[in-house]
Amino acid sequence: MTIAVTAATGHLGRLGVEKLKGKTGGAIIALVRSPAKASGLGIAVREADYTKPATLKAALAGVYTLLL
Repeated sequence: MTIAVTAATGHLGRLGVEKLKGKTGGAIIALVRSPAKASGLGIAVREADYTKPATLKAALAGVYTLLL
């Protein structure tokens, strides 16, 4: 099961990522506007920008659960 976390470089998003990393056996993906800012998260990162709808289809490919 793949879980994607939106705004993963923000305060709440980072907390969500850290909690999920210790609780899930599946993959966690960080969805962010600026992938360079997410390099320290230690998980897969995909660009997802609500103002650029073309980024969303690829960012959400294979995602089972989305944490907004």
